[in-house]
Amino acid sequence: MGKKNSTIDFSQSMRKDHTIEANKTLAFICRLVMIFMALIVIFAKLGCFEHPDNIYPAGFIALVVLFIPTIIYDFLELNSGLIRYFVLSLIVALIGYMYIMMGHNVVMLLAFPLVLSCLYCDIGCLLYTFVLGIPVMIFSHISAYKMGMEGAELFDDMTQVVYYGLVPRFIQYFAIACVCYGITNRIQHLFKKLTEQNNELYMDQENLVAALAGLIETQSKETGQHVRRVSEYTKVLCRALGMEEDEVWKVGLGAMMHDVGKIAVPPEILEKPGKLTEEEYLKMKWHVFYGREMLEKYPGEIMQIASIIAFQHHEHYDGTGYLGMKDGEISLYAKCVSLADFFDALVSKRVYKDAWDPEDARIEIINQKGKYFDPQLVDIFEAHYPEFLKIMHCYPDDDMPSSIEEIFNIQNMNIRK
Repeated sequence: MGKKNSTIDFSQSMRKDHTIEANKTLAFICRLVMIFMALIVIFAKLGCFEHPDNIYPAGFIALVVLFIPTIIYDFLELNSGLIRYFVLSLIVALIGYMYIMMGHNVVMLLAFPLVLSCLYCDIGCLLYTFVLGIPVMIFSHISAYKMGMEGAELFDDMTQVVYYGLVPRFIQYFAIACVCYGITNRIQHLFKKLTEQNNELYMDQENLVAALAGLIETQSKETGQHVRRVSEYTKVLCRALGMEEDEVWKVGLGAMMHDVGKIAVPPEILEKPGKLTEEEYLKMKWHVFYGREMLEKYPGEIMQIASIIAFQHHEHYDGTGYLGMKDGEISLYAKCVSLADFFDALVSKRVYKDAWDPEDARIEIINQKGKYFDPQLVDIFEAHYPEFLKIMHCYPDDDMPSSIEEIFNIQNMNIRK
């Protein structure tokens, strides 16, 4: 055994998901502001209130810029950190432009980028927006005075612009930034606690999987390492499919539970050296229902993944499996486990058969392409066949733990991938 494995930390995954949602929320808020801006322009056109002449070009540019986050986040689905800072910079620049063109009419909008940055629950993001907003505010305020925009007539010279215009604006801006900092810091702290609790929940599910997998292992010494190998084979397939590492880890744990329903199958059927009768085979097939019923009642994502796998891992791509489910009806996770389980069953010795040569097993899986197995997964299996062989040799059946205590010690060391 003795292999060193890394613990999965889901905080980065949660942060990524939160950032994506924050991006979409920011785009939605910008669309709402677009509606308000359009209404202001329409009411101004109808003569409902006095307005500066620059409201029309300023309104048009604002509508264009405010729609950019929707294009980036909703249409193109770009979510990198650089994109996030680019969008915030664009909004800060837009507010500066609006201030130049419309003066004190839009003074409240100076706080808009700061409030938006709070969506990310990231102090660094907030500080970036705050610092960037200072020179933009200074430049915009002075430019509005130089261009004689509305409100500029209140000041006689540049000194008054600074003391009676810019300084009060900066004090207001700083006060709003302090409030935003307090909100962001508090939410960031709560988010940290949430991720810690989330990791603990996953660890609890992992321990439950370890316990149940231990029961499966002790049920039959011939298949003791089977659940570990199937888990590792499944991870290879999932990684090749492009899944994130946290998802690979979850599916790998769920794969260890694929045969948990066999606990409810009589041992004389499981260990029968000869061919099963039709009645015995029917009882054996019921293990997929037992497995689903045992797992689906438990809360948590891993248990739900394991429940699907336990129920569907004997389904075939062409619909000839236990339940008759076909390609699109079968979970991708179950498809991966099905191939992994099939390969390991072929190359492993059982009471009713000898172990196949791995090369013969590889050829058999290729022959079942488009029949038992998804063609894409068979192609991946071929490309990563050496990894399957390596896993097969890393977890030989003669390396069985000798006691329940040893099983749990091994699980604690090696279950995390």
